Amino acid sequence: MVESMRQGMDPRDAAKDAISRIARKYPDFIGAVFAVNKEGVHAGACHGWTFQYSVRNSSMQDVEVITVYP
Repeated sequence: MVESMRQGMDPRDAAKDAISRIARKYPDFIGAVFAVNKEGVHAGACHGWTFQYSVRNSSMQDVEVITVYP
């Protein structure tokens, strides 16, 4: 995922690519990944379950909960 972002992929595509690679090799895999780049752009991807993560930065008033669906 990190290498994909280093080559220019955005966090969402890098996370989805990583999950799809894992799922192809391990079809029964249940898990998730979370990616964030230097600019603070973030995304998650999951396989086999619904995943949630929380984010907050200095420009936000409150925590934001992100739901990622398989």
